[in-house]
Formats: sequence, C-alpha cells, structure tokens
Amino acid sequence: MAEYPTYETEAGQASEALTYQRACEHLRLAAECMYVLGHLRKANDDEVIGSGFLGIGQLLEKMVGQVTKLATGSRMRMN
Repeated sequence: MAEYPTYETEAGQASEALTYQRACEHLRLAAECMYVLGHLRKANDDEVIGSGFLGIGQLLEKMVGQVTKLATGSRMRMN
C-alpha cells in the first residue's frame, strides 16, 4: 500500500492550493489507470468492460474540470 505524504502547511494550516493540486493529480492518475485497464480488457476480448473502464476515465477527466471550476470560483452549469 502506498504511503501518503503529510500535507504541507502554511502557518499550521493546510494549503488549499497544494491540496487542490494533489486532488487533481490523483484524479488524473486514476483516469490514466482506467484507460490502461480499458485497453487491456479490450485486448483480451472483453469489449463491454473495456468500454466501461474507458468511460470511467473520461468521467474522471471531466471531474478534474469541475473541481477546477469550483476551486477558481467559476460558475458551474450542471449537465
């Protein structure tokens, strides 16, 4: 199991910017993992599950955009 690093702080408070960066990085890594799993499943003739993993990867990438909008205070349109 991966060991999670401690959060960097500014004057004893967790840094919002660094925490946002970490969250987006984890979402991007998760999306990349889903794409790899999707392609591996498709290579093993499991089209349905492979397509599912690829779809989840796309949703995770979309989530990065939504988190960015929230973090920057942009107005969000719910789809």
